Amino acid sequence: MTESSTDLASRTPRSSGVQSVARAAALLGAVVDSPSGGATLTELSKLTGLNVSTVHRLLGTLCAEGLLCRSREGDRFQPGPVLLRLGRRSLASTGLPEVTAVLKELADATGETASIGMRRGDRVLVLVSVQSEQPLRYLGEPGVSVPLTRTAMGVALLAFDTPSPPQRTPGQRRGGDEQAGPDPTEDAEDAEDAEKWSWHVRLLAAQFRGYAVLDGADGSGLRGLAAPVDSGSPYIQLAVDIQGPAGRMTDDRLDALGARVVAAADSLRGLPVALALGQL
Repeated sequence: MTESSTDLASRTPRSSGVQSVARAAALLGAVVDSPSGGATLTELSKLTGLNVSTVHRLLGTLCAEGLLCRSREGDRFQPGPVLLRLGRRSLASTGLPEVTAVLKELADATGETASIGMRRGDRVLVLVSVQSEQPLRYLGEPGVSVPLTRTAMGVALLAFDTPSPPQRTPGQRRGGDEQAGPDPTEDAEDAEDAEKWSWHVRLLAAQFRGYAVLDGADGSGLRGLAAPVDSGSPYIQLAVDIQGPAGRMTDDRLDALGARVVAAADSLRGLPVALALGQL
């Protein structure tokens, strides 16, 4: 059902004002999202679907109010001082600068790359990393999603958030009865039990230490240490870790390194990082 010219003409001033705000917001979003650091009048008209005269009028108002500004050449519109100030205030309220500062301190103290990640289903999404300054180091890959069981952060999340399932005792069938004779699936079940038991021990060790340890299973020679972050949520969703060559992160250093990781995770307690980082 199309809107008639009569309907358009009968709009209240408030309706017209709301429309102008929506159009201005669309222009601001188009400028901020522009990959080239700004957009021309023609580009903004195409991006928003607004005619050139409307865009020109709104851009004049936005520039006058400091939300946008012109580039030095004058042909492109860029975020203005007010918009940048709003962005800094918004960023500060999320706790993200504190997260980066904590990771930088952890990387400097341990000599290894420090990261924070968030659980997403059965995977961990790496959100922010601060690289080690060592020549041989883990590079860190923000934005990468890794299975829970393939990263120390995942082990920490599993250990401190999800209770381990009860384990079947050796020699006991799936139904709970003791085996009365040979079972053709016994070898497969025993192998599965051995793997589950290995993970059960790994999770218990993490709970006892207060941090998780995981060596790379892909021959990378990396070792990771991770601790959970209590962000005030009923569930543990965030974890901090350090990763580096196992040859540097030797067994005799684990307690000292683990204490640093736990301290970093504790220092993030109470910051609104879950909301901030979960929206990245």
